[in-house]
Amino acid sequence: MISVVIPIYNSESFLASCIESVLQQTHKDLELILVDDGSTDNSGKICDDYAGHDHRIQVIHQPNHGRSEARAQGVLKATGEWVAFVDSDDCLPQDALEHLFIAADNDTDIVLGNGSSLGFLPCPKTMEMEEFRHLAVRGEGTIGVPWGSLYRRKLLTMTTATQQMDSLPWVFDVPRHIINGEDYLFWLRLVFLTEKPVHIVEQSVYNKGDEHTSSTFRWTADYCYELNELRRLSIPAEERSKYLADTVSDRLVNMLSVAMWTPKKEWLHSKYYEELLRDMKVVGRELNSKEKLFLALPSRQLRRLYSTISRKIRK
Repeated sequence: MISVVIPIYNSESFLASCIESVLQQTHKDLELILVDDGSTDNSGKICDDYAGHDHRIQVIHQPNHGRSEARAQGVLKATGEWVAFVDSDDCLPQDALEHLFIAADNDTDIVLGNGSSLGFLPCPKTMEMEEFRHLAVRGEGTIGVPWGSLYRRKLLTMTTATQQMDSLPWVFDVPRHIINGEDYLFWLRLVFLTEKPVHIVEQSVYNKGDEHTSSTFRWTADYCYELNELRRLSIPAEERSKYLADTVSDRLVNMLSVAMWTPKKEWLHSKYYEELLRDMKVVGRELNSKEKLFLALPSRQLRRLYSTISRKIRK
């Protein structure tokens, strides 16, 4: 059985469509766990109404604790061997779970959906965990978002010896104020919990709605510094040097976002930027000409204009 977990917060306008897309799956052996994370609109009532008409649905009502904890509580309630996540403003194609389940067997703990986002031609059906980890640390394609994939439930419920007794499972144990990058940390921790190869489904298995958090979030050097500390601690100490070049690639992307939205005086001598430059030297990575020009521009307005023009040229 597949347990589908939907974290929900004030989603009344699109929640019914999301729930219907799960209930209408061609793969019928499923349970649906709706986690109402302190909604103040009619989302909780919609959940209860659906649960009253379909025995496969369970509802959890809880105070607002954020999306990561909502997913965690859903997983702890789940009984299926496999778990899939759906955000409440998204939908599944009708055959999504069927495609994912066909690719699941005893030889894997993770089935990655939307494999075409990885850019491989042709897309591999299986990838050894060592290779996949490098992609995960860099946040390639849809690696970095929990939706659109299938996970063995026991992987999602693991805790570590260093966690406090009342902690959430390791992959979800992220500070509440980390609202952008928490999904990346979920994957980063996940891939070091198993050595089994990843099975990859090339077909599109997820219909993403409008993105809200990432489009309105404003990166700062302090936020990125804390996120990078969580990133570092998520990789086993003995493995960190092996993946340093990969972390540099992702950290540079974050740094460019910081430069886009904050004044240069706030990041030029920050711990985050200085550590990034230091680690770039260690791995032999230099800023290319476009990155140098972008960071050298004197104001964030010019940097945003430069970014807009660059995107139009690439199109």
